[in-house]
Amino acid sequence: MVMMLMLSAATAGADEPSQWRGVQHDGVYHETIDWPAGGPRELWAVDVGIGYSGFAISDGRVYTMGNVDGEDVIWCLNADTGREVWSARYPQELVPLYNPGGPNAAPVVEGEWLYTLSKQGLLTCWGQADGVVRWRIDLVKQAGAEMPRWGFASTPLIIDDVIYLNANEHGMAIDKHTGKVVWSSPAAECGYAAAIAMTCRDQPALALLSGKAVFVVQRDNGQVMWRVDWPTKMGENSADPIAADGLLYVSSWWGMGAAVYDPNVDGVEPRWRNKELQNHISSPVLHDGYLYGFDGPVHRDRVAGAMRCVQWATGKTMWSHPGLKGSVICAGDQLLILSHDGALILADASPAGYHERARIEGLGKRTWNYPVPHRGRIYIRDADGRAICLTTRP
Repeated sequence: MVMMLMLSAATAGADEPSQWRGVQHDGVYHETIDWPAGGPRELWAVDVGIGYSGFAISDGRVYTMGNVDGEDVIWCLNADTGREVWSARYPQELVPLYNPGGPNAAPVVEGEWLYTLSKQGLLTCWGQADGVVRWRIDLVKQAGAEMPRWGFASTPLIIDDVIYLNANEHGMAIDKHTGKVVWSSPAAECGYAAAIAMTCRDQPALALLSGKAVFVVQRDNGQVMWRVDWPTKMGENSADPIAADGLLYVSSWWGMGAAVYDPNVDGVEPRWRNKELQNHISSPVLHDGYLYGFDGPVHRDRVAGAMRCVQWATGKTMWSHPGLKGSVICAGDQLLILSHDGALILADASPAGYHERARIEGLGKRTWNYPVPHRGRIYIRDADGRAICLTTRP
């Protein structure tokens, strides 16, 4: 008997997860997940190389990246079988530092093109169908960007004709057709979170979490509209900000915790702060006025972590579930959680308490990336390079 856990409207016509963290870049997916009584089964698994890159899925194909023998490999896989449709590679160092190394950013599909960013700053536009290079720019050598300690990790954000990156002090914009720099900011060590789109003071804007501060900049020219200092040890600011209701949420580990600001005013006094929600790598999801996310370092087993629910309006911690660390996305009224040690969990998105519906374990080591649900399947990978497609259908 199949246990039907309905998370949203039917998957037929579900949005293609071709962008980072879903269509709106916020970890919210318009999906239905039917969780079988025995749990999702493995449809296919392939080795894609070392790294933390996520997935882009479009037109029956799955795209990801990994490092194999000193080269980054861009993979285009058949979504039904996991078989290679095409692959392309170029020399890139692994750059391991307290982790196995390899590419950090996820690919992004837009139209007929695929965009990737390597750990050392090679931004490339590929033909989605065949893997032919349209253009490539080295952000360090050609655009004056400073490579951060753990390498570039900002998954490209594409709006209209421009690619926005968390690079340099407060961002960089690249023409998506030519690879030419539209605007840039002063050379400085950037953060690891992606740029996010927002409206600030009635203008199209970007929010970026750099190595030392939070910036909101004008989208068309990169001019700073608002900033607040946000220093962390080694500039380790990795979780994407969240923009909602005209406000901006940011969070980091190393004792910083979380805060919500109003960048529409000139002051930098937060609406609230909460030291109980120190996001390390992954961002929370915001659902019906509540944040669901993780507190504590994902890579240190000896440091206790917890999943927490925090009220958006006040910063009040509603509940905590100790011992759980990883990444989370939201589908309907349910949370799909991938723990840092390979457990896939389905739980309620409710401020009333942590209620786990189902779980399966043993899906990999160092599973730090987000699970991606799409049309009856769930895609996950670990840092050692094992990419898995699970099916929730008979």
